[in-house]
Amino acid sequence: MPMLEQHEVAAYLLRRRLISPRSIVSGRLRIADASSRNRNFRVSGGPGESYLLKQGLAADSAHTLANEVALYRRLAGGPASLAACVPRLHGFDAGRGILVLEWIAGGEDLDRRRCSPSLAAALGRVLARLHGVAPDDEQLRRDPPWVLALHRPPLEALRYMSAASAELVKAIQADERLQDGFDELREGWHTEALVHRDVKWANCIAHAPGGAGRRTAIKLVDWEMAGWGDPAFDVGSAFSDHLAGGLDGRPQTSGRPAIAALWHAYVRGRRLDDECASQLLLRSVRFAGARLVQSAYEHTQEAVLMSERVEASLRVSADMLGRPREAARELLGLRA
Repeated sequence: MPMLEQHEVAAYLLRRRLISPRSIVSGRLRIADASSRNRNFRVSGGPGESYLLKQGLAADSAHTLANEVALYRRLAGGPASLAACVPRLHGFDAGRGILVLEWIAGGEDLDRRRCSPSLAAALGRVLARLHGVAPDDEQLRRDPPWVLALHRPPLEALRYMSAASAELVKAIQADERLQDGFDELREGWHTEALVHRDVKWANCIAHAPGGAGRRTAIKLVDWEMAGWGDPAFDVGSAFSDHLAGGLDGRPQTSGRPAIAALWHAYVRGRRLDDECASQLLLRSVRFAGARLVQSAYEHTQEAVLMSERVEASLRVSADMLGRPREAARELLGLRA
C-alpha cells in the first residue's frame, strides 16, 4: 500500500473534512513527523483540529492497526468512564492502513516527567476500569506475551538476532529461575479480562480533563497489542517501568509512593478482598520481572554486547520471578 508522505497530509485531511481550508490559508496548520515503530504525523490546526495519523510500517501492521481500531471502537461505545480512558477515533482508512486519532492537546506522557502519586492513582483507576471488561465472543488476541517464550526461540529467529540479543537468550537459558518462571507464567496465563498488554509510562498520557488547568487524568494510547488476557501483566508492566528507572541510576525507593498509590487505587477500583489482592500482587510482581526482560531484550536488538544495565535487569528479574513476595516488599515497598 502507498505510504502517506508528510506533504500529502493536509490534502488527505481536507478530503475527509477533518481540517478546514482556513487553517491552511491562515498558516495555523502544523504537521510534524512523529514516527517510531509506525509512520506517524502529528497535526494541529484550528480549534478541534488536533490529530495523530498512524500508518503501519511492519509486515503485520494491517492486522495490528485493525486490532487497535476494534479496541477504540469497543471502548468508545462502552461506559463513559471507559471512553474517557482512550483517545477519540476519527477514522480508519483500511485501504491505506491509516488510523486517525485524537492528539491529546496539552498531554504529556509519564516517561518525560516524574510520576506523582496522584497520577499513578489515576492510572490505577484506569486499569481497574479496563480489567472490569470480561471476555466475550469478540475476536481479540488471547495468546501469552511473547517474552514468556524468549528462552525457547525458533531457529529462524536466531538468524535475525543481534549478537547482544543472542547473548541475552543464552543468559536466560542458563538461569533456571528465569526459565521456570517464564514456563509457569505461560502455562498459567489467564484470559479473564480486557488487557492493554503494553502498559508503560510512554503510553500513559497525563492530561487536563474538560479544559482544567492541571493534568489529573490519564489516557492510555497505543492499543495494537491489546486483547483478552491476564490483568496481572498490565499491573506488572506498570511496576516494571519504576524498576527500570532504578536500573538507570535513580534510587528505586523514590518511586515507591507512586507505586503504592497505583496499587491501592487499582485494588479499590477492582474491589478486591485481601486474599485476591495478595494473589494478584504476587503474579504482578512476577510479570514485572518478565517485562524487565522484555525491555532488556529490546535494548539489545541493535547492540553487539550486553550492557551492564541489561545484566542487572536479568538479575533483578530472576529475583522477582523466584521470590515475588520478598521482591514486592524490598523493591516496591508493597506487602502481600
